Amino acid sequence: MRPSLALSIGAAINILIGLPLVLAPAQLLSSLGFATSAEVQARDAGVAVIGLGIINWLARDAVGTPLRGLLWGNIFIRVAAMGVNYWELAAGLMPSAAASLFPILTAINIALIVVFALALRRA
Repeated sequence: MRPSLALSIGAAINILIGLPLVLAPAQLLSSLGFATSAEVQARDAGVAVIGLGIINWLARDAVGTPLRGLLWGNIFIRVAAMGVNYWELAAGLMPSAAASLFPILTAINIALIVVFALALRRA
């Protein structure tokens, strides 16, 4: 896979994930069973995810070491997020409504890991 395509896909998905966190954090949190008191943290996380999407989009034509750094960074974020989320689930910190999304989120994360790994082969 072309690295520019991988970063474009990552950009789109990050922005799509971040927008609801920024624009409607209370609604999103309550639908997942979280206390809406975490609205500030959700909005902050949304801004960070959108920022990653913008970085991926603007750097999609990078080459060499910067490109490999972007791809490895994206892989790390996805692997670490899955690890943290599954630890939270195992520790009982995750509401059941949020846990019901884990198969979908895991599929998205694994798909992105594969996309970025394939792009690394061509980087």
